[in-house]
Amino acid sequence: MINQETKFFLVIMLFFGVGSLLAQALLAPLISVRLWEPDFVLVIVLLMAKRFGGIKGSSAGFFLGLLQDAITGLPLGISAMPKAISGYLAGKFHGQTVKNISLDLWFIIFILIHEVVFYGLFQFKSEFSFQFLLFSRALPNTIYTTISLLIISFFTRNYFSE
Repeated sequence: MINQETKFFLVIMLFFGVGSLLAQALLAPLISVRLWEPDFVLVIVLLMAKRFGGIKGSSAGFFLGLLQDAITGLPLGISAMPKAISGYLAGKFHGQTVKNISLDLWFIIFILIHEVVFYGLFQFKSEFSFQFLLFSRALPNTIYTTISLLIISFFTRNYFSE
């Protein structure tokens, strides 16, 4: 029998996960600046990890990352692993503070980790060096995704707070 917390996780995964995949496929290209765009799927993975913990966060990251790869045509798994790592770390750091720094500021580090791992894997499929991808794509995407995270978490705090 599935408990209430797991049922709520599955409903949130279905509603916000599918919504983030649609937003990533339809909205993100419209609001992109040059080649930089926010990662709405990563935002939802981090919020789910904050609410449900590391195991469910990594599961959501892996599953949504695979779906994102299938939709976008990227090599299968290239988004799944970084999202699973970020989801796990965000869930494990839940409740941790460093001199009154909340988890939301930790999210910047988790987004950066995601981008570094993603572009570290992506550089094997491209002709660009990792340093070029880091400074031209990973860092600007980190900033853009962080801004998106702050906006989305403001409007969805009822769903992702305990």
